[in-house]
Amino acid sequence: MDIYSKPNQKIGKCLIICVLLNLVACSGANSDPSPQYSTASQLIVTSSCGPSPVSTPSSAFLSDSKVHMPSVTGQFVYNDWKPGAANFPKVGEAYVDPVFGGTIRRLTSRVGNRNQEDIYAHHWANANGTLVFSRIVDQGGNNVGRILNAATGQVVYNDQPGMGGASAIDIAWDAVDPSLYYYYSGLSLVQRNLCALTDTIMKTFPAPLEPNGGSLNTQDRSGRYFTVRYGGTNKVWDKITDAIYAGSVTPLNSTGYVAITPDGNYLVTAAGLTAPPNIEHYSFKIDHVNKRIASTPTQFWGLCGDHGALISASDGHNYFITHNCLNDANTYRVDITLDQAGKTEAQQIAANQVLLQGVFGKTGDGHLSAVSKGPNKDWAFADIETFSDDPFNGTPSGWAPYEQEIVAMNVVTLEVRRYAHHRSRGLASSYYAQPRVSCSWDGSVVLWTSNFNISAPVGYSDLYSMPFR
Repeated sequence: MDIYSKPNQKIGKCLIICVLLNLVACSGANSDPSPQYSTASQLIVTSSCGPSPVSTPSSAFLSDSKVHMPSVTGQFVYNDWKPGAANFPKVGEAYVDPVFGGTIRRLTSRVGNRNQEDIYAHHWANANGTLVFSRIVDQGGNNVGRILNAATGQVVYNDQPGMGGASAIDIAWDAVDPSLYYYYSGLSLVQRNLCALTDTIMKTFPAPLEPNGGSLNTQDRSGRYFTVRYGGTNKVWDKITDAIYAGSVTPLNSTGYVAITPDGNYLVTAAGLTAPPNIEHYSFKIDHVNKRIASTPTQFWGLCGDHGALISASDGHNYFITHNCLNDANTYRVDITLDQAGKTEAQQIAANQVLLQGVFGKTGDGHLSAVSKGPNKDWAFADIETFSDDPFNGTPSGWAPYEQEIVAMNVVTLEVRRYAHHRSRGLASSYYAQPRVSCSWDGSVVLWTSNFNISAPVGYSDLYSMPFR
């Protein structure tokens, strides 16, 4: 049963400290279901609503580099253990991965429906890992935005604004306040407050806001700096001073991302048109003193495409966690400040650090996500994806280390943890068959989707989570 259903319906229990402006929203006197806007300068809120963080132990894992195939006998038979099978978890229930020991919780039940979860590297869970976006397609083919309790899968807020249309891919949780998220509306960046169920226009820009790829983060971990796209280029906006910085970044791919590093010091765009080993991956330094974006980028990687995640690590460096698509097929920690323009594959490899050995050669793809703040900020996550030899109802063979797995990598200590097989099959059938791993801002929750070998309808999958400590 949904707890909250309408964009501005009365809250039965409102745990919020409000200034006078928001007392009407807290009392529920406004029954108009259409979005209600105030201006950013009017809203002063300290919120404390929504689920409390749940103290759960971290999942078990393996840390070797051996081949570990999925179970082919017993309860967890690879082809047969799926939604509807005996003892398969219902929403809110969990199972322990029989090979690696990860504790996996089911958050949705969408069997018979195609998936519309646009997760991936940006944080699909909120600042403290208690709430999770979930976007479904209703019977009329419309996107419906829901927000789930990350510990139970229960729908806490239903039919929320900003989760339909071309810019729905860029909805984003606030980096600091777990009850806030952002979406685009015309020229405006809008902040949704889930405690008051109100919308605040944070900034109206000179032109309509455009989709930013829906992949990596558009806000830094302090919550102060944003990057937005309008007029075909990305700018930096300072929420505190209300300043739009001089300069801009043109995305290397018109439908791809321009992201901001967690420390707010760089903009990054990836996947230009030049052939490897010189595929463009650019970082642009942000000068906060003079409020300017550098006009000349650093070309920091050229060995693969745009799949990756940005991390501002405890060693003071900013890294792009990504793959090498060429000869060694490893996953790398790439320093975004090192100029690799014109460098060979060997030179770029020598300048950076291997995190996972050889996974990209056989498996063919993988998505990544990284923690942005807190004690876990040195950790990145990968789902390793096989397109060639793990079809629906196939028999696992020729398995490689890390194949079809959920893996965590510490970019400073270089520790690797293997938590689970994601069990999504036939990955070439649909983008939504791919797990597209994501995590909360603090890394306390890791998310991915899986179809568990269910091929119809095309694009079906459900959302699953795992605690991380």
